[in-house]
Amino acid sequence: MKNRIILISILILGIILVGCNATQGAENVEYEKVALFSENSYSELSEYMPFLENTILEYQGIGNEFAEQTVFYEFIDGNRAQVKIKSPGTNLVKVLELKEGALTEIYREGEFYHIENMLQSKPNKSELILKEPLEVGTSWNNEDGYKSEITGKDVAINVLDKSYNALEVTKTNDKGKFQKEYYVKGIGLVARIYKDGNFEIKTLLKDIRKASLEQDVELYYPLKDSLNTIFIEDTIAFNTNSSIEKLIEDKFKKPISDELIPILPDNTSINSINLDRGEWILKVDLSENFLTEINAGSTQEYEIIRSLVNTLGRFYDTTEVYLTLAGRPYESGHQQLIEGEVFKVDVEGISKYDFN
Repeated sequence: MKNRIILISILILGIILVGCNATQGAENVEYEKVALFSENSYSELSEYMPFLENTILEYQGIGNEFAEQTVFYEFIDGNRAQVKIKSPGTNLVKVLELKEGALTEIYREGEFYHIENMLQSKPNKSELILKEPLEVGTSWNNEDGYKSEITGKDVAINVLDKSYNALEVTKTNDKGKFQKEYYVKGIGLVARIYKDGNFEIKTLLKDIRKASLEQDVELYYPLKDSLNTIFIEDTIAFNTNSSIEKLIEDKFKKPISDELIPILPDNTSINSINLDRGEWILKVDLSENFLTEINAGSTQEYEIIRSLVNTLGRFYDTTEVYLTLAGRPYESGHQQLIEGEVFKVDVEGISKYDFN
């Protein structure tokens, strides 16, 4: 129960993690340059809170397993960015908006294990992270009942044997709990220290590297020799602002073994993938030439569709997939859907394939 309370506290207080092109103390270590949000009107905030492209940020947790974090900016568009935060307990996404001298978390969703652009989602939060002027004494109130205040500039802090001069933000509530966050120009958040009496949790920056986000995926394919469907475990290398449709399309077209039937022929495409969050149905639109290009008998067509539905349904954590061809309900000589009718995820009897 205590761990659960701690986890909830950490998630409520949030993670805004950034890093790039920075010099650390006397070592003069320069990180590889990455993209910054650079509109002049937000110049001071963007120095402390850059939106990073194709950068992994690793944070060590001390005091609780859930304080460990891996962070990646999945989507960046103008003054908004979507951050994926992975911890031993869960994955979540946050949408951040930099506007009128303030950085605000406007959207948050937990248990988020797939990749989906949420930048234009209806806001469900309004949690202020930093506010200009970035001077000692600037303060603001938070939705979680904490008051935030800039309590220091050029504060000397050691983080895992690295020395920084940081902007210090202190969050407090009327129950004696407080949290200090340390932001460094050109890096962003380097440390978060949460205290409740003698109890302390630390989240400390340990590594910044230029890299893609590796996302686990189960891929389903029919076997050429038997047409039985199997699955393999693989990863998708996702770069900031990549098309998840294109990445999955490539996996469908290029199985890792010649023993497997491709789900999509070379001349076909995935037009769109959209998750209906009201009905929790995944809507997938394929190119109009899908049926003519696969040119399959009833059994092979069934297993190809089953593989496609299982792969995408499992990835997006839904059991129902609405499949269309150029906007029209899926219809072939063997299978036909009416408007709104769905295919069901069906993994019964399917096992992981051993290529040995």
